[in-house]
Amino acid sequence: MAKKYDLSSLEKRDLLNETAVSLDTLLSWGEHYEEVGSLYDAVDFYEKAGGADALARLRLKAKDAGNVFLFHRICRITGYEAGRDEWILLADSAKELGKLTFAAEAYRLGGVEESPEDTVQ
Repeated sequence: MAKKYDLSSLEKRDLLNETAVSLDTLLSWGEHYEEVGSLYDAVDFYEKAGGADALARLRLKAKDAGNVFLFHRICRITGYEAGRDEWILLADSAKELGKLTFAAEAYRLGGVEESPEDTVQ
């Protein structure tokens, strides 16, 4: 099988806006972007394909990576309601990884008020 290349932004836009694109094509591109670490692009393709399992997998990856914005986006797409404890775990992961802005936002979404000196240096 030939190695995939990344789509240009115009190619990606056109593919995502096509009405007659196959689910296999969308899922294939989603998998490609997930494998190369372009998770936001992967989400675009999985969302268009209705790939619930893939989106759930990426939601867990985003939580483990402390990526509050990607996690929140996937939650909105899938209708997943993250609980307080889940937001706090995500915030703790982000804080450990030095993603202090992400941590502050996740704590806020979890209903935890931290002082600025606790999250931002």
